[in-house]
Amino acid sequence: MTEYEQPPAIRRSVFFRLVAIMLSMAASLLLMVAGFFWLIVSPSMTSSTERLLEEYARVVAANSLDLQAAKRIASRLDLEIRYEEPGGGWATAADLPSLTEVRKGEILLAFLRHDYSVVPAPNGGKYLFAWTLSRQMQVVHLKLLLLLLLLMIGVVFTAHLFQRHLLRPLRSLGSAVARLSEGELDVVAPIQSRDEFGVLTDAFNQMVRRIRAMLQARDQLLLDVSHELRSPLTRMKVALALRPEGENKEGLASDLTEMETMITELLELERLRDGRGIRTVRQDLLPIVREVADSFRDQPPGVRVVATAREILLDVDGDKLRTVLRNLLGNAVKYSHPDSRAVDVSVAQNVDKVDIRVSDDGPGIPESDSTNLFEPFFRVDRSRSKKTGGYGLGLSICKRIMEAHGGSIAVENNPVRGASFIATLPAPRSSFVDATASRPADGATGEMVKFRKWR
Repeated sequence: MTEYEQPPAIRRSVFFRLVAIMLSMAASLLLMVAGFFWLIVSPSMTSSTERLLEEYARVVAANSLDLQAAKRIASRLDLEIRYEEPGGGWATAADLPSLTEVRKGEILLAFLRHDYSVVPAPNGGKYLFAWTLSRQMQVVHLKLLLLLLLLMIGVVFTAHLFQRHLLRPLRSLGSAVARLSEGELDVVAPIQSRDEFGVLTDAFNQMVRRIRAMLQARDQLLLDVSHELRSPLTRMKVALALRPEGENKEGLASDLTEMETMITELLELERLRDGRGIRTVRQDLLPIVREVADSFRDQPPGVRVVATAREILLDVDGDKLRTVLRNLLGNAVKYSHPDSRAVDVSVAQNVDKVDIRVSDDGPGIPESDSTNLFEPFFRVDRSRSKKTGGYGLGLSICKRIMEAHGGSIAVENNPVRGASFIATLPAPRSSFVDATASRPADGATGEMVKFRKWR
């Protein structure tokens, strides 16, 4: 997975920021409404209503209210009344506290200042009027705030759905960018809207078309130059052959051979484009790997082959695959240190693919060069000396061969030292039965093989 495919951190996501802004606005609006009702509306309404109730209580008390009339008022107005006089008293509710308890503050009504009022009666007694208006107002306000909160949640959820829909072109564009970074030059991002995102997507598609045209023009130029150089090289080789023997003849012949090899590799690179230039045959992969590894047996630090199967049948072009292995093993041996361990070649069979891993114990690959390593004419050593490498075409040809087989090739640095090249081939659909078997080292390659029987 490339860095473009990595999901962005949540805090850096535009979508998350938009949702956070909506939630912040909703919370701020809710706090403003709650503060308005709690600090302004509720005190004003409660104060005015309680003054009216106190005045109403004085009017009722002035008429010498009896128990039956008090019960009628209590049922209509949610108002409880108690009357006390030296000779006795009555109350509309059994749990209504006495005047003595109210004065001593032994009940909750004493804490709620405006929930009761004591009014003297004309005959010397006293009335206690008790109500729950302030509590009812609080309940109403809480219900209103809860309703407002639910409405805001609904609005935020709806806005969330709209945002996902609006940002869908951006996600599609991000996926197209990731595919382009993987080298898919035929990628086309769908234009899903006519807004700014649509304009951006169209600009991206135009950029991809121009990049593709530039690369095709570059490859065509290399191909044309390679073709045109063949005839002059042939004439130069004929002229060199007719030239008398001299001290410069061998050097000139070597230079002509290098130029001819480079032109041949360029033409081969173009011939492998789009899967052309290979002829696949169902064959066992392991003998090909052993054959190429055996050709490096006399070159230090040596090669060791490890396989997880006794037989791996694939549809491959054997000659082209040998070219890939020779390039990888040649580089691994060339860049190994004098004290390096043997180059490891491991072949692992998975459900849908086969991985060939070539691991060396050399200097490794700089991280800044890993993305360009398979480009034509790219070399880690910029000096381009004959002693430090070829023309920078070997790994490009390896990549074209693997892609022509429907596979891929990648590189990664080892944890301690050296680098590993992983060539991946698609495996045919087969079922297998695990077997636990191994056989001794295979010749000079030092091969230990664990195998699976394939059906």
